[in-house]
Amino acid sequence: MISLCDKVKVRYFTYDAIQHSGASLMDRNNSPIGAIKKILGHENRRTTEIYLHSIDIAEAGAITIYEEAR
Repeated sequence: MISLCDKVKVRYFTYDAIQHSGASLMDRNNSPIGAIKKILGHENRRTTEIYLHSIDIAEAGAITIYEEAR
């Protein structure tokens, strides 16, 4: 992943960042938490809830920028 990011000249990121972004977008667009849980592959709904609630204000602002840029 590091070499791919270097190749396209973007800051290195992990799969987790993509997963977090996708889950946040689904949650903010009122996708059922059960569906998000299934997509993320979580066994326990509580894990998904913790994952979604771990987003702070700065990350939420960054996600808004991402959504507007699509």
